[in-house]
Amino acid sequence: MRARLTIALLITGALLPWAVAQENTSAQNTNTATTCVPQQPPGSRAIRQAQAPLESRDVEGYPQPGSRNPENTIVVDVWSSTTSTPVTANEAEGVKLSPDFAASALTATFRMQATERKIANSIRRGFPLGEFWIQNDLEGIDESLRVAALSVTNESDRQALQQLENQNSRLRQWSDWLMDANRNLRLGDYFMSESVLENDERFQNTVACTKFLVSMLASRRLKEDSSCP
Repeated sequence: MRARLTIALLITGALLPWAVAQENTSAQNTNTATTCVPQQPPGSRAIRQAQAPLESRDVEGYPQPGSRNPENTIVVDVWSSTTSTPVTANEAEGVKLSPDFAASALTATFRMQATERKIANSIRRGFPLGEFWIQNDLEGIDESLRVAALSVTNESDRQALQQLENQNSRLRQWSDWLMDANRNLRLGDYFMSESVLENDERFQNTVACTKFLVSMLASRRLKEDSSCP
């Protein structure tokens, strides 16, 4: 009887450490953290961070020496939006114009300036206005503007081209009025006194706007000026 009791105590002593080890292993598996990977939002790209053991992460996310269960890791996904905000028309002011456009646009603007001077000199010197050469000059300006339009590469170029086209329209309106008045003999005051031309608001605004456009294109910076409404 005593021998049986001794054998039972020996078996119990051998099985007790094994049961404790099994209980610790079960508890560690139960405490393993699970991290869900968030769904990727539209229009974004994921940047995957370095993986580190859950139980041994320090403040920088790297494992500490002697860490246990390295297979239990977490994944951190950071979403970065790739959507860009377009530049508005007001924000484009002051932005540089492309070199090719600035050069071709300057050619068109110089032609406007030359036509304005030729008309003004003809009136000041009392020469009759030649409708033929005025029409040729205006057609040359149109051709230069078409070439400039082919060189447009950005929003600043497009806005500058619109300013040139508006100025071309103002010059045409003023020259058309002059030629119509000349055909109907209503330009006598212009030929008799230079002050009439100097006080012609439409002509002076046209000259001022062309001068501003030349300066703007030479600097290759998109700008606005009250002389070019």
